[in-house]
Amino acid sequence: MKKLYILGLSLLSLSTIDAQTYLGKDFEDDDLNSGGFTTQMPVGTIDWYVNEYSNNKYAKMSNYNSGNRLAAESWYISPAVDLSTATSPIFSFGNSTNHSGPAMEVLMSTNYDGTSAPSSATWATLTANLSGGSYAWVNSGEIAISSTSSTTYFAFKYTGSATAGATWQVDSVFVAEAGTAFNTTVIVAPVVSVEKTITEIQSHVSSADISYYVDSTVTTSGIVTAIHFYNNVKKGYYLQDGVGAWSGIYVYDPSNTVSKGDSLTITGEVTEHNEVTQISNVSNTTVVNSQNSVSPTLIATYPTSYEEYESVLVKVVNANCTEGTDGFGNFKVDDGSGYVKVTDDLFAYTPIVGTAYDITGVMAYYLYFKLAPRDANDVSVHSTTPVSILENNAVLTNVYPNPTTNGMVTIEVKEASDLVITDILGNVVLTSSLTNNTNTINVSNLAAGNYILRVGTSVQQLIVK
Repeated sequence: MKKLYILGLSLLSLSTIDAQTYLGKDFEDDDLNSGGFTTQMPVGTIDWYVNEYSNNKYAKMSNYNSGNRLAAESWYISPAVDLSTATSPIFSFGNSTNHSGPAMEVLMSTNYDGTSAPSSATWATLTANLSGGSYAWVNSGEIAISSTSSTTYFAFKYTGSATAGATWQVDSVFVAEAGTAFNTTVIVAPVVSVEKTITEIQSHVSSADISYYVDSTVTTSGIVTAIHFYNNVKKGYYLQDGVGAWSGIYVYDPSNTVSKGDSLTITGEVTEHNEVTQISNVSNTTVVNSQNSVSPTLIATYPTSYEEYESVLVKVVNANCTEGTDGFGNFKVDDGSGYVKVTDDLFAYTPIVGTAYDITGVMAYYLYFKLAPRDANDVSVHSTTPVSILENNAVLTNVYPNPTTNGMVTIEVKEASDLVITDILGNVVLTSSLTNNTNTINVSNLAAGNYILRVGTSVQQLIVK
């Protein structure tokens, strides 16, 4: 008895000879996203899901949760449908509803990119026959599509509030030439990759810290900062583009061989695994060049937020070891802001309790955030000797006046660079982009004291009086 609510429409069209189906989905595979369908949740965290009743599967959405109504805006969006050669295309679907609340909106766009927030595109409202309630299934009718393109998207938009919200169900989503009989075969759209920076993938997240690009195929670039092994088997690597928050991501890729320092351009699927945003199902890997370096981002051992440093190469300085290695290979260090655990996920180090360390590593996550040094070079006993220029073979050439008494400091560099100034605890207090050979930086907001100034691999003490 599957799809009886649509047969009346289908039987009227069996005489069509040149019928063509562009998209069909009936949810009997129990997969909401098969065929390239995606969801977006601009408000709230409640999503569409596949439900089954009386041996029939369909997509369902409700804002009723644990006895309460929750504010929600959730979109169920088709893949891009190529209607560039269509002559009389139509869109149809079955639907049912119950309870009081806003009506489901049926929308279409020809300029959506398939991954961004729906608000980034223009959506036209389609007039459809919608269910009157009591979970009565009806057919939308053959909705004529007049404005078409090679990337035509269809969407069902659900809206609910803390005081109202209906339940909406959708089935038999169908795009075809007018008069075509319903075909339950899912027409899989070609996978289209979108170019996104690592920062875009990581920082554009829902309230549950899930990337807006999850389940999307993306092409991105960066430098390999660490190779990840598990039980001596390579599982993946960390990729980073630039420095600072949101600049790193984990790539699950057991197959392709890459090395630390490789500059890569990769194509893969954005996924969430154990609450970590990562790229998996890598379909293309291009090594642009090798032997590159990435400067770690200086952070406190307990920053305001760890989330923005997920998979980023970071460094903590003057961090006192407060607890030695536990049974899981972790030890604690604290720079005065709060402790972070240091893990042996990439490299095992045995600390001395009561000793202060400078530690570079990837901010990894499993159950909680932890700092993962990569090798012995990433861990050193903190020096109490005032910091001078440790390395000056990169881009930094001069800093003056130093000490500064007027709140201004001039920094000379060989090329455009990023400036990071931290206090002696490693807390970032000022960042800036250096675009000219000579740059004047305002440090008047810094309290008098000693600071660490970093440009690339060059490090110098800065004294503010």
